[in-house]
Amino acid sequence: MKKSLFILALLFAISTQAQYFMYGFNNVPNDEIEHYLQNEKELFSKAAQKAFEKGVINGWAIMRRHQGAQSEPNFYWYIGVDNLEKLDALEKDFGQIIENTVNASGVPSLVRRALKNHNGYTRFVATYHRPEVVVKKNSEGFIYFKHNLAMSPDPNQWLQTQMDQWGPFIKKNMNNGKIKQEIWAPAIRLSPVGNGYNWNVISVDGYRTLKELYANGGSSYPDMSSVDFEALKTTMPNGWHKQVIWERVLWLDNDGKLMQR
Repeated sequence: MKKSLFILALLFAISTQAQYFMYGFNNVPNDEIEHYLQNEKELFSKAAQKAFEKGVINGWAIMRRHQGAQSEPNFYWYIGVDNLEKLDALEKDFGQIIENTVNASGVPSLVRRALKNHNGYTRFVATYHRPEVVVKKNSEGFIYFKHNLAMSPDPNQWLQTQMDQWGPFIKKNMNNGKIKQEIWAPAIRLSPVGNGYNWNVISVDGYRTLKELYANGGSSYPDMSSVDFEALKTTMPNGWHKQVIWERVLWLDNDGKLMQR
């Protein structure tokens, strides 16, 4: 009984610091990309800033795929929230802010007409849980984001192993300058789940330049003997399903100010 209470207390301590987010992966035709980005910049970014001010969300971004197959999503949007209560209310609260933003435009019927195809771009939406985000001290932010996707037989074990094995190594060497990386975070997909999908866990790496992403900025990578790679492999026996590079084009900074590439 005492052990059960301890586990529940530990889970509660973790959950109170948890972060949740949504990704919506989009297929935007090449001849509609300009309009898509215009919609995001002139409408959705304004709604996101208002939602940030009200505490409805704690992050928003638009990312564009760097290279890869034409058949795969070429953009995705990100929305972050603090807790499950805000996640539960997100559709209603953020949806109302978007509606108010449309109405405040002065030409809501024209805006809705311009957005007719916008929602149709989305091909996959999912919710994720990330208990830890490691950010480099005095980071200047990142431009490129690498998604590392895998199928794990036990996502929770994968998450814990990532934080136990890879997290300390990344944190130490990002801050001492031996790894030219700005941010790292592991996450598990909460919804949708099941065997119909070929990946259920994700880790992300943020960099300022492609040179830092591809070649650690030209510096040798530090010794990795402290990392138990066998433990990591056990949680993802088939390795990474795929690794995709994205470029951040629109986002809110830590103060909710709109930034753009």
